[in-house]
Amino acid sequence: MRALRSRKGWGEPRPRGSGDGCGATNLAKMVGVVTSRSSLPGVQVANDFVCEHGMPKPWATCMDCMMAPPDERPTPPAPLVEPKAAPAKAKAKAKSKAKPGGGASAPRAKRAPAAPSAGRLPRSALDEVPDLVGDKDLAYEIPPDDFAYFTGGPEADWLPISRMPKELRPGGTVYLQIDAELVAQARVRGVGFREQRWDHAAPDVASDLGPGATLELEGGWSGASIDLGPEGAASVTDYRYLVRLADGTVVVAPQER
Repeated sequence: MRALRSRKGWGEPRPRGSGDGCGATNLAKMVGVVTSRSSLPGVQVANDFVCEHGMPKPWATCMDCMMAPPDERPTPPAPLVEPKAAPAKAKAKAKSKAKPGGGASAPRAKRAPAAPSAGRLPRSALDEVPDLVGDKDLAYEIPPDDFAYFTGGPEADWLPISRMPKELRPGGTVYLQIDAELVAQARVRGVGFREQRWDHAAPDVASDLGPGATLELEGGWSGASIDLGPEGAASVTDYRYLVRLADGTVVVAPQER
């Protein structure tokens, strides 16, 4: 070290930060001016940081900073990290079908809500009794000789049924039909179940139908005289349903297919 100090210029003190012969300057010439973040870990700083000796970032290129005692070394400010915006969810775009004329097709009409389905007739007193969900009235055909047994007596407030009246409306009207004529009417309270059922006929010919479903009536029977014409005599696969027109006329409803 003494031999080195004897050489010219080596023993003379130099001001810190001087550019002539400074190690920092030589190192800067060797590595060039750094214009981007350093790849070394722990030395990345903000793009605009310059140490007190005029060296650009990263400050590790300045030998004066590196050779200073640890407690005197400058602490570069941490780089500001901008929060990344959450990626927006891509919105599904509806594809419009092209028409032959070049224009987009009209939007599809919304489907009407499905009508409630009719339930199943109860088979025991523990079964749930279904609600009526239709929009029509009903014609109940009877033999001419049994009219008095349907409209009077203890069995006048119910009718035995074996099939669910799917199109009968809640609180609708049931008509007694003889041939093609409606002869009596009553209001329907709903579907019911009875442990004992029998034919509405003369006692000597009435037969026991056993437990089963019924149409429960309310308000009693009232007279009616409505001729259904040829449609009243036509055969039907289910019940014959009726509708009341705007003028009050009762006619046979078209059968649904």
